Amino acid sequence: MSIETQPFDFLVATGQWAFAVTAFLVLLICGASGLSMMTHGIKGPLLVLRWIPRFPADLLQLSSRRVFAIAQLTFREAIRRKALVVFGMFALLFMFGSWFLDNPNERMELQVKNYISFVLTAITWLLLPVVLLLSCWGLPEDIRNRSLHTVVTKPARKTEIVIGRMLGFSTLMTILVVVMGVTGYVWIDREVAFNLTVYSETIDVDGQETLVEYVDEDEGVTVRVTADDEPTQVTAATSRTALRQENPALYALTERARIQALGRHLVAKRPVLGTISFKGNDGKPAERGVNTGDIWEYRTYIAGGTNWRAIWDFENIRSEVAEDGLLLESSFEAFRTHKGDDIQESLLLQFSLVKVRRSVFRDANDNVVSATAVRKSRDDENAFEATVDGENVAVSRFPVAARDVEVRNNTYVLISDPEVVVLIEEEIRAPLSSFNISEFGENITLLKPQITFYDQESGERKQLGLVEDLVNEQGELRVEVACLDSGQYLGMAQRDLFVRLPSGSFAVGYAKAICGVWMMLGLIVVLGVTASCFLKGPIASLLTFVMLLVGQGFMPFLEKIVGGEVEGGGPLESIIRIVRQINVTDELPENTFYSTIKGIDGFLNQGLFIVKNIVPDFRNFQMDTYVANGFDVPWSQAMAPSIGITLAYLVPCLVVAYYSLSLRELEHK
Repeated sequence: MSIETQPFDFLVATGQWAFAVTAFLVLLICGASGLSMMTHGIKGPLLVLRWIPRFPADLLQLSSRRVFAIAQLTFREAIRRKALVVFGMFALLFMFGSWFLDNPNERMELQVKNYISFVLTAITWLLLPVVLLLSCWGLPEDIRNRSLHTVVTKPARKTEIVIGRMLGFSTLMTILVVVMGVTGYVWIDREVAFNLTVYSETIDVDGQETLVEYVDEDEGVTVRVTADDEPTQVTAATSRTALRQENPALYALTERARIQALGRHLVAKRPVLGTISFKGNDGKPAERGVNTGDIWEYRTYIAGGTNWRAIWDFENIRSEVAEDGLLLESSFEAFRTHKGDDIQESLLLQFSLVKVRRSVFRDANDNVVSATAVRKSRDDENAFEATVDGENVAVSRFPVAARDVEVRNNTYVLISDPEVVVLIEEEIRAPLSSFNISEFGENITLLKPQITFYDQESGERKQLGLVEDLVNEQGELRVEVACLDSGQYLGMAQRDLFVRLPSGSFAVGYAKAICGVWMMLGLIVVLGVTASCFLKGPIASLLTFVMLLVGQGFMPFLEKIVGGEVEGGGPLESIIRIVRQINVTDELPENTFYSTIKGIDGFLNQGLFIVKNIVPDFRNFQMDTYVANGFDVPWSQAMAPSIGITLAYLVPCLVVAYYSLSLRELEHK
């Protein structure tokens, strides 16, 4: 699972968008001026400049009535082209989908994940070809059939035609997404309820906590009810219907427990993620844990029964602590080197809450000084001094946030300046009671407002306030994780431990994911209509599909190429290395030939940089990962970037579509 943790900054994104659009328009004007000069001579650039004011003037005279009429015509035309056939395919998938998805031997949370992923994937890939073909073929077909002439000869402006087309296709797409989304939600709810045959829940009955255990097997239904200070009552029935007829009160009790169990599986958790680091067996900071040989390096491991620790630093804890305390949820993975006394027995784990002071030092000129050069002053124990350029200078301590620090070469340093070492001092440590983890389920640990622990140094039990004593001045809480079983390894990644806030509604999280699908398809409509203004249907479809393919499937690889992170150099250098059998880690000889190759690759890399910034990043619309794994879709990390990308492409696409349609010969077939 990949969950983005960096918040989306609208102001920064708007500035980058304005710069990119300005650069794009300047390049467009320069290219158009060059082509016009080849055709009209020196008057060409002047003709281009005269065309520039036409778009804003046309936009100011926009008529909503004509736009609505064109959108209505587009909507009816799409229906005549049997776009609603997709409903039949969707219904067919849902009729027989459960045949292939239901697996009684699979854990319930995995089945729920499969159901949600299946619905969102089906909606996306059933509507994607329909929306792409309609938006790319609509305008070229109208031009070929000359049906657009009935619109152009009337007082309809080019912007009205383009916006009307986009609005008409988007309206049809919206109806399809809403209907299929609601149907998918009902299907998920029914499938989960039908397959929930085993559950155990504690509910409140007349102020008394009651444990209800329900098992529905082929032989019949068994219900166990355990209340405080009362013996367990076991009831059996041939079926759930028989239980309802024979014991309505018990059936109502199981229904309450079932609804609560459904709420546990269909949930939208709100996590607060922290920054992760490691401490090695020598007690020094480590960039990663132990590699157990797994080719998938998403998780690294800490060795059990040693000094290895995994460390999480959580921010803004003061505002997140509720009256009942703080919930920590974890989902670690075990790697066993031996089966131990019982292979079925889970590993023993311990959390320790640590209050740390994280500091950097600055001199009188506000220059950052590395902590390795700092020492306490001889005259004042609370003051610090450092040796800078051979001189002793007084320095002051300043706090630094956990997100600004990383581990390099077994040392904590600033991310912005890796040469600056950060001083981290441990002030208070509170080890919690050890517990056995559930390797294939969620582990919930409640941190109460008052933490009671055994202090090994004093040999006494102590009590500390979670917020008052263990959260530092920056509102940060450090959690250290240790595996206590010798010879075993515990795997973890950043998202395997988080602070769990009160869960949101699954329906709201699911609606956000559907909204992400809707925005992605809306962007496809905008790109498709824009491409159809200057290309024929097949080529426009190919261009839009390639942009989707690159933006969703190849964007990570494209980012690595542009960033110079791919070993072996650019395309020409890679070819040379293959032909001459030069290892990717070996340096190329310094001569004119290889310098020329690198120069050409650098030029091609600039072209890929332009492609990367032109093609939309469709990965931001993939919100099914959140919902399928039981998480709410966050606004700042998922919804805001999706909205920003959709709006960012609307204006430049309108500009390109307007001028392309204005210059296109409508009589051309």
